[in-house]
Amino acid sequence: MRAFRPDPQGWVSALDAWEREYLAGLFKQIADLLAADTPAPNAGRGDAATRRVGARAGETPHDGDVLAALDFEPETSDAVGGGQREVPVSLAPLLDVLLPDASEDPEVAVEIASLTRGRLRADKRSRLEDVVCELLEPTGADGAVLVRAGQEGRWLGALNDARLVLAERLQIDSPEAAEQAHAAAWDEAPADEGEAERWNRAMALSYDMLSWWQESLVAVLLNGEGAA
Repeated sequence: MRAFRPDPQGWVSALDAWEREYLAGLFKQIADLLAADTPAPNAGRGDAATRRVGARAGETPHDGDVLAALDFEPETSDAVGGGQREVPVSLAPLLDVLLPDASEDPEVAVEIASLTRGRLRADKRSRLEDVVCELLEPTGADGAVLVRAGQEGRWLGALNDARLVLAERLQIDSPEAAEQAHAAAWDEAPADEGEAERWNRAMALSYDMLSWWQESLVAVLLNGEGAA
């Protein structure tokens, strides 16, 4: 994964094929989660988070740990007779961080949500899907991922939503927790590492990886370089 750099059309970042596929999968899963509806009772996460996906071209075993970390499926299903997809209870907190209440007053929050939640949900999903399209079929020179001038806000929004989801899964709620996640990402794995510890370490590495990529885009934007 390389940092973003200025380009006549905006800003580009050269990624390996497996990195693009990994990120596209992450953003697609979050977009699918936003397309779903309310939590389904008695639905569980199962072992989706620890499923191992097939190896990609150029992927090392270490890369595979990163890919496996984010392999969670919304596990949506159609409600009987309504065709409306539902979100398992275990994934409901992810929707809460993506679509937070606009007020601490429950009645006000419900009223505001009825007016804005659908539009916010659709906008977040749309920008995630735009990022997925670019990752799967990059339009930059030499196959680099291109953030076109004028689309910076949508990209930063999609990247931030992905980081929010990862932070929720890692239970990062303080600077100290973020430091612990960073340490977990880069500490050498013990020989007797269990499945849960492996999942947590790989998830932390995913969070670190995505944070660095987002920060590289912010840095190049703040430098005022790129497309006119």
